[in-house]
Amino acid sequence: MTVSRRSSAVFSPESAAVHDARELVRTALGGWPVPSDRGEDAVLLVSELVTNAIVHAGTEIELVCALDEDRRRVRVEVRDLMPSRRLGDPVVGRPAEDGYRGLMLTHWISDAWGVSYTRTDKTVWFELGLTAAASPEEPLTLPEARAADPAEPLPDEQLIDHVVQWLRATTDADAAYVLLSAADGGLRVRATAPAGGAPEAGPGSPEAAAELLAMAEEACRHAATGPVRGGVLTVPPGGRLRSLGTVPVWAEGERLGLVAVAAEHADRFGAPDVTRLRHAAASLGPVLARDRHPRADHGYHNWLGFLTEASDLLAGTLDEKLVPALGAQLFVPRIAGWCAFYLEDPHGAGELAHVWHADEQRIAALRQALAAASPPVPDRSRTPRPWNGPGVLGPAARQACGPLVMEFPLVNREHRFGAVLLGEPVDGEFRSELVRLAEDLCERVTRTLLTARRYGEQAATSRILQRSLLPARLPAIPGLDYHVVYEPAGEGAEAGGDFYDVFPAGPGRWRFMLGDVCGTGAEAAAVAGLARHTLRALSREDLGVAHALARLNDAMIDESAARLLTIVHGELEPGPAGVRMTVTSAGHPLPLWLRPGGEVVPIGSPQVLLGVVPTEYQLDSVLLTSGDVVLLVTDGITERRDGGRLLDDGDGLSHVLAGCAGLTARAVTLRVMSAVRDFGKDPLTDDMAVIALRVE
Repeated sequence: MTVSRRSSAVFSPESAAVHDARELVRTALGGWPVPSDRGEDAVLLVSELVTNAIVHAGTEIELVCALDEDRRRVRVEVRDLMPSRRLGDPVVGRPAEDGYRGLMLTHWISDAWGVSYTRTDKTVWFELGLTAAASPEEPLTLPEARAADPAEPLPDEQLIDHVVQWLRATTDADAAYVLLSAADGGLRVRATAPAGGAPEAGPGSPEAAAELLAMAEEACRHAATGPVRGGVLTVPPGGRLRSLGTVPVWAEGERLGLVAVAAEHADRFGAPDVTRLRHAAASLGPVLARDRHPRADHGYHNWLGFLTEASDLLAGTLDEKLVPALGAQLFVPRIAGWCAFYLEDPHGAGELAHVWHADEQRIAALRQALAAASPPVPDRSRTPRPWNGPGVLGPAARQACGPLVMEFPLVNREHRFGAVLLGEPVDGEFRSELVRLAEDLCERVTRTLLTARRYGEQAATSRILQRSLLPARLPAIPGLDYHVVYEPAGEGAEAGGDFYDVFPAGPGRWRFMLGDVCGTGAEAAAVAGLARHTLRALSREDLGVAHALARLNDAMIDESAARLLTIVHGELEPGPAGVRMTVTSAGHPLPLWLRPGGEVVPIGSPQVLLGVVPTEYQLDSVLLTSGDVVLLVTDGITERRDGGRLLDDGDGLSHVLAGCAGLTARAVTLRVMSAVRDFGKDPLTDDMAVIALRVE
């Protein structure tokens, strides 16, 4: 391949990588001479393949997009670092295992694709010609089924012949067959590839073909209760055939026929040959489906852009309760006239979570009818099926639900979430492309539910952990008005490292602290909890502020995995002349002292943060009188950014505080937080905590 243009990037295995990968391909191909429909095909396939890599490999993902102007082709490669996770062949029409959906779409849409492995990585690639997307009558083929010129796809008849020839050669069979399912439930021969091209005798003869048909039909009858995976069949004695292997061809949930290999000698075929049969069946599925439903793939292809947009919409939802409402808007009215989401409750039963109808005036009656019916039974089935609920309802309820209702499970390999009911399809029937579309949407909804549930569990754990780091209540201090504001950054899915506390330290004495652990997450929260509870415990031993900090510092140094900690810690002692404050700042922004006249001065001098080296801490003492305010903040305040500037550049925080003379403690904290929000346009990226102490 002669590359004339190339664009690439490496992504972390996060959900945002899917969007970024799509944008890279869309931007690259938009600047190249690539038709828009081919570009959107590439964007869709990259979305699926990058998603597969995130879910199943979980490593860094390299995306390469290259243009070969000589061959008029675009080649896209998605590489991960998990070669041990081999990809199976996509079985078209069967319920897709997690990770195979992207391969099936690649199979249907691309002009060529494949998977390559090295000792360190795995690459899934596909190529698209710089022509309009394939029409329903044009073939969509796999690399193994190519003409001598790979740029020219084979017509359907030649493709089928190519596949049976390839099967006979690679399995060392005496003959290979493609058998089609007939309307009467039997089978008929569609194509044959005998050894040496001599069908007059042996396995390639008409007699042998009839014998094969009888045995294949018998195998299908024995497997009537479920899908056939295929394999090596036991051959009865007395016939021409001694070895026989078959695999069914599936498409759109329907068995369309079989591929088979036969030999005159026993024990000719084994597991590798069955794998080749399955690959051939996957290659022929779309071709045989076009014979039976010539417009199905074309109709589904028109929906692929909608699926891409649906993925984007669902990916932005992290609230599990909102997923059904959002999913309902995708199903109705594009696929069905109404839908109902059932989510599994803690006891494993289906619970009606959301009902939606294209005619909003009918929602109440529909919900009432569904509430009176038995909910879908949650199970591990991944196959859509008619719902029997309306069959046991009265006439009014049947009228509300309609005569045709399909149940689509919301399940994956490890999790079971519930089901979606769809009724009143667009054209009065659930055509094959609508069923496939609904299955794809359900897969995306299931993935979103799993992500939202994991996020919700993480957020709940974080809230519990965060509450454990902060005091449940704060004490009243005579002669002192104080107020605390604490705001964690982000959406609350991760515990922060900021903490505060105010607590009695003895008769007529109270202590306070405001700290910030470097980093976020469980480790930072653990250090914050250690600091707060240790300083409280040491105060009960009547250890002074400076000595308590030194002891905490020693403990953090002994714990080799501990993070660094900045803190301002002090003691308040109200008296007749005012409030005596003794305080030390270990690597933390210094307390700011606002006098009634508007003058602002820092208290003390910076000292070493905790967790670095053993040290002794020095105290500073001031007497606060009526109207004095002391402001304590974490660096989320002082380091608030606006481009290249920080809020505290040029004593910016002191200027904000200077305008707070005469305000209550609560008003001071609110004024400071308002100034922080107004300073920068970007979202808050760090936790923020503020304590204002005002002598009354």
